[in-house]
Amino acid sequence: MNKPAFEANWERLADMPIGKWEPASIVLDDKLYVLGGYESGIRSGKNLHVFDPAAAVGGVWTKLQDLPSSITHVNLAPGDTGFWFAGGMKDMDRPKEIKDHIIAEFWHFDPELDRYTAGPILPGRRAGGGLVRFGDNLHYISGLMEDRDTDSPDHWVFDLASWRKTGGGMWKNLAPLPLARNQLMVTVFDEKIYVIGGQLNHDSQQLDQPNVDIYDPITDSWSAGPSLPYGHSHSEGATFTHDNRIWMVGGHTTRDGGTKGLCENILSLGKGEDEWELTYKLPRKLSSPAAKVVHGRLYVAGGFDFVRMKSGNAYWADRQLSSAEVLVTDLPVRG
Repeated sequence: MNKPAFEANWERLADMPIGKWEPASIVLDDKLYVLGGYESGIRSGKNLHVFDPAAAVGGVWTKLQDLPSSITHVNLAPGDTGFWFAGGMKDMDRPKEIKDHIIAEFWHFDPELDRYTAGPILPGRRAGGGLVRFGDNLHYISGLMEDRDTDSPDHWVFDLASWRKTGGGMWKNLAPLPLARNQLMVTVFDEKIYVIGGQLNHDSQQLDQPNVDIYDPITDSWSAGPSLPYGHSHSEGATFTHDNRIWMVGGHTTRDGGTKGLCENILSLGKGEDEWELTYKLPRKLSSPAAKVVHGRLYVAGGFDFVRMKSGNAYWADRQLSSAEVLVTDLPVRG
């Protein structure tokens, strides 16, 4: 899997207001929201920005209300208005030698009010799990436990109808993920929840996995889906469903017999297909960007590429610079 099925015609737009690595992202009302992530120097960020590609030539970025916490390792799920996020890692500041810690916070953001509302906390502290909406329920699946290294198979569900009616609710247990992991990708596809890739452990080691697990909410059961062509993680904010295809942009990958590294591939999977397609390639290998489709164009924002670095001989993490670059290309035309 080296030659892409289609050639992308990448266009570089004006940079985001601030570089972000491992941000979360979502599209609402044809606007791209990019939340949190590590800013340069590996500092957890409180920034929330929204990009409107139709507001002007090249689009316009607008800063919204700061997050309640400086967080990473979350993903966003749509609400009735705005979006939800849960758990995550909080308050990393590498220059000050402060390590981030895992939390159980659960928040809703309303763009019309530019306001956050706290919901019932997760049953346990988690980060790098998958939050996804299916029907009127939010599912939180797997992720790291409080020790930053143990993967939990837990699968929790929150009833949004109860939230609307009472302003409260409780997380309940559902069938656990067959293989617990973290920094996995999650999306709804073909009336089921797909949990894609991810890695085992975090602080002791990071072992990328090719597994794809499919959850059927009707039977509360899991089945195996088409495996990735290699172990893969760190595409949480860049994995989504569009036009009956799953898309996964950049991230980290470990090929058979190889070592973990950054990835330039954009994979996709269509309905009824049993193999992932290498659809496009990015201009360079890129870890953990935000990526979504708006108005039929694929936007890729931020990430980390080991190219933009502070000069010197210090350890890479002490020279890290998060990317603010924004790229866009049209989607391929399929016969």
